[in-house]
Amino acid sequence: MDKIHFSGKYKVGIGDINYGGHLGNDKALIIFHDARIQMLNHFGLSELNIGENKGIIMVDAQLKYLRQVSLHDRLIIEIFVEIENTKKFVVHYEVKDLDSNKSVISGSTGMLCFDYSDQKVKQIPESFVRLFSEYK
Repeated sequence: MDKIHFSGKYKVGIGDINYGGHLGNDKALIIFHDARIQMLNHFGLSELNIGENKGIIMVDAQLKYLRQVSLHDRLIIEIFVEIENTKKFVVHYEVKDLDSNKSVISGSTGMLCFDYSDQKVKQIPESFVRLFSEYK
């Protein structure tokens, strides 16, 4: 990933492990979700308020599993936010093993700006767009 807006950490717990003794395939989205929340919190935001009391809702996800992940592995998740249009942005993730620095999972989640009070898709607040277009 060329640009990085945020790096988060995650330690693999027993609930993340499947019967094969490695990270369950469904847990990658949990790692993405956790890192996205860490990033939003870092910038004083939340999934319910990215500005102007507008939240976000996931509309698509892509995952690529690159290596096995085991119990107690320490991961670092690098995030890049790409504003796609006035209502949608994409969060790109590169998950690496902290000890080896090798990529273990990559992917993205498509997010719409969403107003939970009236249950409608809205425009992304300009402050959010500026944050990720100017932040280096």
